[in-house]
Amino acid sequence: MRTVSPRSCHASLGRLPGARRGDSGAVLGRVLGKLFLVLIAFLALFETVPRFLEIPGLKRETLDPVYLTSLEHQKFEPHPYLILTPKPGRYGNPRKKEVSHNSAGFRGAEVPLAKPEGGLRIACIGGSSTYGTGPTKDEFAWPARLQAILSDELSPRAVDVINAGVPSFNSFESLGNLAFRVLPYRPDIVLIYLSTNDAECALWPDPTFDNRHYRLSWSTYRPSPIEPILEKSMLYLAWRKYATDYLSQRADLGYVTKVVPPGETGLALARRELPPELRSPPETGFINFQRNLVSLLAVAEAHGARPVLMTQGIFSPDPEGEHLDSGKTRRAAQGRMTEIVRTVAKERGVPLVELKPVLEAAAAAQVAETGQQTLFADSVHLSNDGTALLATTLAAELHRLGLL
Repeated sequence: MRTVSPRSCHASLGRLPGARRGDSGAVLGRVLGKLFLVLIAFLALFETVPRFLEIPGLKRETLDPVYLTSLEHQKFEPHPYLILTPKPGRYGNPRKKEVSHNSAGFRGAEVPLAKPEGGLRIACIGGSSTYGTGPTKDEFAWPARLQAILSDELSPRAVDVINAGVPSFNSFESLGNLAFRVLPYRPDIVLIYLSTNDAECALWPDPTFDNRHYRLSWSTYRPSPIEPILEKSMLYLAWRKYATDYLSQRADLGYVTKVVPPGETGLALARRELPPELRSPPETGFINFQRNLVSLLAVAEAHGARPVLMTQGIFSPDPEGEHLDSGKTRRAAQGRMTEIVRTVAKERGVPLVELKPVLEAAAAAQVAETGQQTLFADSVHLSNDGTALLATTLAAELHRLGLL
């Protein structure tokens, strides 16, 4: 029988743990190596396959759409006095709308600077509801519909209706818009369709008399030097679109022109429930609106135009809710703004066209009859049907008031 010395036995036992550790390390290394190869293969597939195959959600124009990320393709541009203005040109968007701005940045057809002899020129002042966020084509915005109606009724007299509405504009920007962009066209009549954007200003936290609590200067985008390199990667573009708010912030006018908390967007904030402390807004926003309306009337009249005030209709799908863009508090603020419009019209002896009761009553009648309405595209903006009702009502009222 072989005799094993204690030293050799100890040496053998000492080698066993080392051998086991070496085996475990080798196994771990092989596993990590395979995972690394799998990761490399995944990255290679992610970077190459979407470039040759159309995969929903991973097309380059979806991940890096030019109309969102390039000022060249945006419909609006910064302005030194008015926050933003529509850019001249023709534009499309995901909902296939036909949107065109003439050379002066007004939506619709070209309008010559010189007014035709004996012609009638009407300018429409307002926000997105005037510009036409809800209608699907230029000719369905209510200023364009009004021109079509009046051109037929007043033929052969030349009629120009200028759509000077700009999305997001309230009475602050509209005052500058009238003074700087519209008056050079020497309008005979200025139609003022404002209130709902000013109601939002009044409900914004800590209102100020100059509206700086609500309005931002246009945010300037300055990409880092490495951004053009990263944008060549499909994985980076997918992460940027689906894991960050980069694109929504670049595209949302509510983000680039409104004071919002970090990481928020104007659209998300408008749909969030209004906190209790903002459900009894201070008077500042309502004082601002009345002051600005009086100034709008004075500026128009000082330059020979006849101003006309109009009440603005809204529709709330959740009238008992408390969201900023609709609900009880927003409707109450809108109601107060409407009363201010009526008061200013009466005190200043200015014609008033009551569109709010017409639009809202017609929508309510549809809901009562069919369970749904077709006049409002959302809580504020009109649909094609809604702009048709507004334009026909307005044309009839302008005749009744003897303004044509």
